[in-house]
Amino acid sequence: MKERILFLFRFYFTQIALFVVYRILFLVLNTGDEPYSVADAFEVAIYGLPLDLAVAGYFSIIPLLLTIATIIKPLPLKRVISWYCAIISIPIALALISDLTLYPFWEFKLDASFLIYIDSPANAIASISTWHLVALVAVFAIIVYAIHKLLAATYRKEFTKCTRPIMTSFASIVLGGVLFLGIRGGVTESTNNIGTVFYSDRQILNHSALNPIFSFLYSVGKMEDYSSLYKFFDEKECRKLIKNTYQADQSITDTLLTTTRPNIIIILMEGMSAHFIEKLGGMSDITPNIDKLIDEGILFANCYANSYRTDRGIICTLSGYPSFPKTSVMKSTIKSQKLPSIAQSLGKAGYTNTFLYGGDINFTNMNGYLYSTGYHRTIADKDFTAKEQATHRWGVGDDITFNKLYDIVMEQTDEPWSITYLTLSSHEPWTVPYNRIPNDEIANSFAFTDEHLGTFIEKLKTSGKWDNTLVVCISDHTVAGYPKGIKQTDRERNHIPLLMLGGAIKAPAHIETLCNQTDLAATLLAQLNLPVEEFTFSRNVLGANYKYPSAYHSYNNGISLMDSTGYTVYDLDSHNILHEQPQDSANTRLNKAKAILQSTYNDFIGE
Repeated sequence: MKERILFLFRFYFTQIALFVVYRILFLVLNTGDEPYSVADAFEVAIYGLPLDLAVAGYFSIIPLLLTIATIIKPLPLKRVISWYCAIISIPIALALISDLTLYPFWEFKLDASFLIYIDSPANAIASISTWHLVALVAVFAIIVYAIHKLLAATYRKEFTKCTRPIMTSFASIVLGGVLFLGIRGGVTESTNNIGTVFYSDRQILNHSALNPIFSFLYSVGKMEDYSSLYKFFDEKECRKLIKNTYQADQSITDTLLTTTRPNIIIILMEGMSAHFIEKLGGMSDITPNIDKLIDEGILFANCYANSYRTDRGIICTLSGYPSFPKTSVMKSTIKSQKLPSIAQSLGKAGYTNTFLYGGDINFTNMNGYLYSTGYHRTIADKDFTAKEQATHRWGVGDDITFNKLYDIVMEQTDEPWSITYLTLSSHEPWTVPYNRIPNDEIANSFAFTDEHLGTFIEKLKTSGKWDNTLVVCISDHTVAGYPKGIKQTDRERNHIPLLMLGGAIKAPAHIETLCNQTDLAATLLAQLNLPVEEFTFSRNVLGANYKYPSAYHSYNNGISLMDSTGYTVYDLDSHNILHEQPQDSANTRLNKAKAILQSTYNDFIGE
């Protein structure tokens, strides 16, 4: 009896010890410039225990059942336990390494969002340099081996015949009950969930306490439960809260263009945040060409991204459709193919539409979305030479694709036309053939994109195509964790450029109105005198009915809203306000943000 019970204890608590060690390692490696203390590490370990107990309980069920079986008849379990430990060591190691590796880039814990990108493994790992990847594989193999040996060592010798079967069976049943309570989270009505371990106003401490295996399994269980998500208010109250927030408005209070049928180039700049642009309050001399072009164009100085990933940002920009915390609309073929888009509206007005991207255009169903929403032609990595495709981990570098963009422009004979171009080089692993800013590889990659944007614009000006062309430069999202020390709760975290250039603009201007990237669709189409009614969640910033200037954002586990009264960030897992400036005792901003999420999600699921 004793050896059986001791084995189960050793197996269970060895996992707990492993998770605690990992949690402290995660804290040490991800706090950056934020100080942490021994007390913080201790609290992280203690507060994270409930989910550690749950995960250890899951993995202990089979050893418990095997142990119970030996009460009836002695069985040689050493090899079986060893194989079981080898099998579970793989997902444990994979989860821990993935969480530790991806967190600095994504700023959220491992969850089911990972599955959105795993259908294209080459793209899922493209953010990682070759040597980093080789090192990860080696580390993964070592950790799998170590975890396997650690867990297998808890079974020290074969069980002999049980001399006290009734008492041993009773003890095993009690242990089973304890495992169940650990998995469930106790005997109260509330069961274990991600918010169980959230205890601090410092998000890094909450994330350090969160077991990545539990986070992944929990979110997988919630992935398809769309209908129950984000139900904060009854529908009447929800509509009341966002009344006048979204209105179809084709009127314009200011005409920006010299023509209603310009040729249009939309340049989606990968990760380009205001932090890289001096004239938007960012660092100096990173993007001198953009700074120069700001003086020549129409700048929407207070535009903010709606989301945090490219697949989301593309739909936000081109379809004027908001993003969601844990759901990629682009991956939903049913919804994404039914969305309105700028290209579709332009196509109805006689435009031919082309999309250019140097990477894998099938990643996250991008190509399906583009063709379904009005693009007549897409050009991607497979349309370049093998040598050109190898210039960046994600595909073809911006120096090459900006030249391709110019060639496509010069090919156009039948007007009007539009071209949308998604840049690529300003993306981790930040490897570009350029070294103007040697001490900051991230800033250097954005300087590289800026260099070739400037060259493209200068060539376009002398090409004969400039006078009747509108160039729109906008970012898809910002860079997580840059500049160093920035948090998701910082007000300027999602500040992006929105700049209109070209011979088709009437005059340079700075528009200070607060807005989102989703507002480009309605704002641009209104200037072209084209209908905007289909764009339910895109606002014409220059329309007479734009009465509630605001910027809404969703990220993996939260939402934020900025308006004239202030800025609020809300965590959807812990149900806590992470940031609020100034304090809003009536929760007006928070309730509006929740209502926006509820309303847009209802639209997504078809309610």
